[in-house]
Amino acid sequence: MIARLFALVIGIDHYQSGRIWDLNSCAEDAKRIRRFLVDDLNIPRDQICLLLDRQATKRAIEDTIMTHLVNNAAIERGDAILIYFAGHGSVIPAPKGWFQGDAYSVTGNVEVLCPYDHDMKLLGGRVAGISDRSMHALIRELAQSKGDNITFIADCAFSPLASRKNAVDRSTTRWTPTSKAKPDDLYMGLWPGARGKPESRGLGFHTAHSDTHVFLAACSPGDKAVEGKGGGRFTHALLEAAAAVSLHRTSYSLLFDRIAQNAELEDQRPVCLGKHKNRVVFDGTPFLVDARYVPVSLGDDTRPRLEVGAIMGIVEGSEFSLHLHNHRASMNPSIATVVISEVHPTWCIGRIKSSTQSLPRACWARITRWNNRRPFRVHLKATLASLCRVWKLRRGLSTRPNGTPSRGGLNVIRVKDARQADISMVVGRRNVSLKAYDDGDINARRVVKVERRDPLEVIDDAARFNLHLHRKHPDTPLDGRVSMELYRLDPTSWKRTDENLLRDGKATIPYEKGAIFSVIIRNTTDMDLWPYLFYMDPNSFGITKVYDPELSIRVPPLPRRSYLEIGSGKRGSEALSFALSEQHDLDSGFLKLFLAPKLIFLDMIEQGNTIPGDASPVLAKDAFGAPDQIWDALSACVQFVRR
Repeated sequence: MIARLFALVIGIDHYQSGRIWDLNSCAEDAKRIRRFLVDDLNIPRDQICLLLDRQATKRAIEDTIMTHLVNNAAIERGDAILIYFAGHGSVIPAPKGWFQGDAYSVTGNVEVLCPYDHDMKLLGGRVAGISDRSMHALIRELAQSKGDNITFIADCAFSPLASRKNAVDRSTTRWTPTSKAKPDDLYMGLWPGARGKPESRGLGFHTAHSDTHVFLAACSPGDKAVEGKGGGRFTHALLEAAAAVSLHRTSYSLLFDRIAQNAELEDQRPVCLGKHKNRVVFDGTPFLVDARYVPVSLGDDTRPRLEVGAIMGIVEGSEFSLHLHNHRASMNPSIATVVISEVHPTWCIGRIKSSTQSLPRACWARITRWNNRRPFRVHLKATLASLCRVWKLRRGLSTRPNGTPSRGGLNVIRVKDARQADISMVVGRRNVSLKAYDDGDINARRVVKVERRDPLEVIDDAARFNLHLHRKHPDTPLDGRVSMELYRLDPTSWKRTDENLLRDGKATIPYEKGAIFSVIIRNTTDMDLWPYLFYMDPNSFGITKVYDPELSIRVPPLPRRSYLEIGSGKRGSEALSFALSEQHDLDSGFLKLFLAPKLIFLDMIEQGNTIPGDASPVLAKDAFGAPDQIWDALSACVQFVRR
């Protein structure tokens, strides 16, 4: 499941009209909001539409609300929707009949958002901004189509300033007078859905009881919205507050209280309005479970038991941080550090190394040090253009035999001889080139290019990939008693068309685009087993789950003296397919099978383009009455050759 949030983000610094004073940080604020959505909330980029400066005309904004939000078939009812605007606000005198029951409101003004072409005369007439009446009509259409989980954020001011401002103040205040647009231009530019529906008198954008959306505004009526060194002061305070609380359990009202306490806002008084302001932010929609966290329970002796063990690569001396929850993009500081002192196949016991508070009976853990005995070895190759970048990277890597823990907690060591390395890295300006050994052919080197990635992140992914690829039980208790077979299937009937393609743990297959395959796992032991199959792609260092048992199943999928077919065509058994890049005539990947005597959770070893699963419950000892005695792992290399 992806994060179900869709956004339209608008930032305007430079205006088409020479009469409007340009701003300095609205476009950057919009980019900061997008980075927050992508990096912190894990929202796919194609779910966010960013309009900056000349892209953000009145027509473009209205059309994008309709195409990207209202008429977007990918948005399901109840999905979270965000509209963010940073730029100028303004007012225009209201035409007769604009408000309900009166020719004019108390102030006689209509609040408008100022798009890029605000106050310009075009073929259809003069642009009088996007009025509160138009915006409310657009949001009503959006709510009718997609539900009321809508957040509208405006970092601008709508009311005219009480005193004359000098040029310096004007350049940092997100409000502008409107010189040319007249009251009748408001009617000309009114959104069709708003015609014939006058607004309540004097409310403007600050509608306190709206049931279609929650409105967060940079300032109250009569106040100013100001830019500072860190961008718009309101946007800065908003992002700062979002990073300081557990968003998945924080309401808009509580978030707003934290924003309002920000000292940088000074005399700027933000507002939070709407019938649903006591909801959790975005109604909790984007805060998915983070599979990197594992359940923890405290026994009677207060020693923490973690539902992770040797099958996941845990050894004595591995370290974990403990946390109160396991949701992404929601502040979750460490409350303790645990060092593993007792390791079992699927669970382990630790001792508290340090803590900041008393520990609850159940919480979550994230690994901070794997304590891998053999460090991952990296060779760095410098070019003339990359000397500075490689020098900085070398400072972050140790040459000591025990290695330096990487960001992901793996011991990494830098070696001078490429022949001793697991990977050899060339850091370019726009990409990182790697040479790595293929496990299927130890004499061959694979060249991988990773675009625009932090080299330390690439090393971390490669080290974790290497750890899980080569990991197996030291005694191989199931060797020869459990086996994997790979078959090509007919795409119509899903029947096998070939004999077993795997020979001694390796298959070389003529590549055919769109071909599908099934895997059969045979169990000749007298033990019921739970299998977990992953595909490991050395081109991206991705580890993707191919098969794991459903949590609702209580019967082992691989009973004693039987077999399991993955890719049978039945429900929950999708066939495997592989893609060979057009640039290569030979490529390979790995099938990695883990076997356990009971249901476990292996989501934490996935990396790359993975999809988070549901929250894992804290398991009781010997879950489902199964023994916890052994585990094992099998690997197979699959090579594809273009004909």
